[in-house]
Amino acid sequence: MAVRPYPHGIEQPAVVGTGRAGLRGYMLRRYAAAYLFILPTFVLYAIFVLRPTLQTFWLAFFEWNGIAVDREWVGLANFRRLLDDPIFWQALRHSLVWTAVVVTFNLVVGLAAAALLSGDIRGRLLFRLGYFLPVVQASIVTAMIWRWIYAPTGILNSSLETVGLGFLARGWLGDFALALPALAVASSWMTFGLSVVILLAGMQGIDPSLYDAARVDGAGPRRTFLDITVPSLRNTITIVVLLSLLDALKVFDIIWATTQGGPVRATEVLATYMFKEGFQKNQYGYGSAIAVALALIILVTSVLNVALRERGDD
Repeated sequence: MAVRPYPHGIEQPAVVGTGRAGLRGYMLRRYAAAYLFILPTFVLYAIFVLRPTLQTFWLAFFEWNGIAVDREWVGLANFRRLLDDPIFWQALRHSLVWTAVVVTFNLVVGLAAAALLSGDIRGRLLFRLGYFLPVVQASIVTAMIWRWIYAPTGILNSSLETVGLGFLARGWLGDFALALPALAVASSWMTFGLSVVILLAGMQGIDPSLYDAARVDGAGPRRTFLDITVPSLRNTITIVVLLSLLDALKVFDIIWATTQGGPVRATEVLATYMFKEGFQKNQYGYGSAIAVALALIILVTSVLNVALRERGDD
């Protein structure tokens, strides 16, 4: 390989050979190490993510019990069945309610917590660790904690009775109207620590001179937060909302570990319904159709979220 200098004396490798073949060989040699590092990860991704995803989309067009060798091609029959399935629409409504609660909790409570932690208060590190602990904690452990909290003799009802509000005590996970929002709050507690960390990082990147100018103009903490902090965090808020949407729409573990979609499907969401149809009833084709519908819903909501955010910048 010949070496020729840049105009300013910096050496640059020159490609030996002419034509596309020489350029292609040079680029291959140059990036061979990078490709070798990427290859193991890509192979694992293809085996454990890409292949099952494509197979799920393919199975949605078949009727199969998971055991028989032959699969019966049914075309769009599984998707037509979705349109006439009242349980599917009920699970979809529950998923949307769940998403609304989780996203609102993560954004509003996350913003408030991040604003408090961004100030000069004692024990900030301990508060940050405390908020983030549920994120790294096993979801099954979180589910068991909240199942104990919501139990008829659990800490929530005991605390209500202690402060004289015993008339509010109830079996929270057995209440048809309150089971879903109660579990949504528990799930929000499990995930909002990540939102706090992301929002706090965004706040630390805001130019301090903006706050100095606001104080000089006589703006109070509330006005400063609404006029400087929130507008400066629009990109960060988009990330928080998107992550919360993805996490909420595909929720499964905390519901399955506590109510399994009960009582009487009061907490049934798309992921639990998909699991029951596919793995418990062995209707893998219909379960795959539910999975495809859920994937499309997540894709559309994610694209709309980003599109609305970009439109707001215009």
